Amino acid sequence: MPTYRLTVEYDGTDFSGWQVQPGRRTAMGVLRDAIVDLTSETPAMTAAGRTDAGAHAHGQVVGVTLDAAWEPERLRMALNARLPQDIAVVASALRAAGFDARRDALDRTYRYIVVCRDGRAPVPRRHSWTVRGPLDLAAMRQAAAHLVGRHDFAAFGRAPSAGGTTVRTVHEVSIDTAASGALDAVLITVRADAFLRGMMRAFAGALIRVGQGRADAAWVRGLVELPAADVQHVTLAPARGLHQWSVRYGWDVIAEPAA
Repeated sequence: MPTYRLTVEYDGTDFSGWQVQPGRRTAMGVLRDAIVDLTSETPAMTAAGRTDAGAHAHGQVVGVTLDAAWEPERLRMALNARLPQDIAVVASALRAAGFDARRDALDRTYRYIVVCRDGRAPVPRRHSWTVRGPLDLAAMRQAAAHLVGRHDFAAFGRAPSAGGTTVRTVHEVSIDTAASGALDAVLITVRADAFLRGMMRAFAGALIRVGQGRADAAWVRGLVELPAADVQHVTLAPARGLHQWSVRYGWDVIAEPAA
């Protein structure tokens, strides 16, 4: 029973998130339906993480074990032939038995895209948040430094399961700019061991608030040091600007090809 690692990309605009939900179109549901249609199997699937409704993924990793053996590239192409245009399997590889896309991940990287414009931005509106700019990037970077490290991030999100810990390790936070034609964008990139629900969007909301001069680095430091304080003031940035970027693995050993 070969195990595969699928790397999946999707535009989340028309999905109600990753996780299967009754009566709703989700990225996992669409991928599962394609696997069932192709293989006549309904295998269990693991994923590196969940994305919110409207959020996007560039490197979502899915683990799936099938009864029948497939050459990985043939499996990728056959699934893509059955998937709609807003989702695709961009890579497929054999992995050792027991591979779990969530538990085996070393860390995950998310990126939030902000377009600074005093007015509407029709072109990037589905994949970014338009805010009045410019933003004070130096102030945002100063505030972002307080998010790095192992902290209780209860002010920025909630645990995936009831009673779960809200402690996470953030390895790095970067604030960069990208310009393309008439578009000026700010990119907030965070790499962490794992994320709480809403954590990345709360990070973006807090940092943009600082960039607009409505808060300072000390406020962000306070949220980290006293996570129960001022939580009502952390506003989630819209899901449309959130991009699951990549997932990193360590022992991710390639299995021997099936005979």
